[in-house]
Amino acid sequence: MTNIKVLVLGDIAIDFNMQTSAYPPEGGAAHATQADMRLGGSGCLTALTLAGLGISTALAGNLGSDMFADFALQKIRATGVDNAFIRLLPDQQSGFFLIAATPGGEHTTFGNRGANAQPLPELAILPRLPEFSHLHLSGYILPDEEQFQVARRLVLCAKKLGLTTSLDPGVCFSPAVQKKVRSLLMHIDYFLPNQDELGRLSNGGNLHDQIDALLGQGCRSVIVKMGAQGCRYADADQTIQQKALALTPQEIVDTSGAGDSFNGGFLAGVLAGESPEKALQMGNAAARRIITSPHGILDLLPA
Repeated sequence: MTNIKVLVLGDIAIDFNMQTSAYPPEGGAAHATQADMRLGGSGCLTALTLAGLGISTALAGNLGSDMFADFALQKIRATGVDNAFIRLLPDQQSGFFLIAATPGGEHTTFGNRGANAQPLPELAILPRLPEFSHLHLSGYILPDEEQFQVARRLVLCAKKLGLTTSLDPGVCFSPAVQKKVRSLLMHIDYFLPNQDELGRLSNGGNLHDQIDALLGQGCRSVIVKMGAQGCRYADADQTIQQKALALTPQEIVDTSGAGDSFNGGFLAGVLAGESPEKALQMGNAAARRIITSPHGILDLLPA
C-alpha cells in the first residue's frame, strides 16, 4: 500500500448529533438521550477512513476561523492525513450540521455549509497533483458553479497525469447538479452513488438498467450503496452483489456518514489491488464501524 497516495476533494464539517426516541412536530420539543459533537463532512470522513486503513491520504477542503475549525484540524492532523490543502478562511464559519437520529439510525439534518461553499485551492493543488495515484471527489463540492469548474479542471488534469478517479455524487436533487455529475462520468473510474442518487441520475428503470445507463455514459464502474440490501459493483465485464453485514437494532447507533466510510473502505481495497468483491466487503466493514460507533469517526481515530 505504500505506493498508493489518494487526494480527496470535499467538505469538512462539525456534526452535532442527538439521539432521540422520536422526531418532534414543528414547534415541538424532544429530549435527547445522547448528544455529542462529531467530525463530519463527506470528503473528510472518506479521507479519514482511507488513512485509518493504511492509505496515504491528503484532504483538500475549507474551514472557517472559529473554535470548530481548531477542533476539526486537530483531529485530522492526529490521523496523519496531509492537511496542506485545508484552508482556514477568515470571516467564514466552519460547516456545521445538527443531526437528530431516531431509533433504527435514521437521521434528520439541519445545517449550513459555511466555508465549504468556497472553491478549493486549485493553484496550490495543481503543482502537487503528480504526487498522487488517485483522486476522489465528494459531490457536495459540485452544486456551486465556481466549485464545480475547479473540480472539473482538477479531474481533467488528474486523468492526463494517469491518476484513477472516483466520485460520490452527494447532493444531486436538482437537474442542474445532475447534469454536472453526468458531465464528469466519462472521466470517472469508480462511481459511488447510493440507490436514490442512482435512480435520479439514470432517469428510472430497474437497478440493472440504471447501472447500464451510467456505464453507457462513460464511467468505468458503478458501485451502488443500498443500505440494508447491501451493495453492488458493475463494470463492462461483471456484476457482483454483496450482502450487507447483519446488524441488530441495538447495534445501530447512527447511519450518518456510513456511505462516506463505505467509500473509503471500498477504495482502500480496490486501489490496493483487491478484487471488487473483497473491496465491497471492506466498504461494508468500514460502514459498519461508523454505524455502530457511539461517537462516529472520532471513535476510530488515534487518541
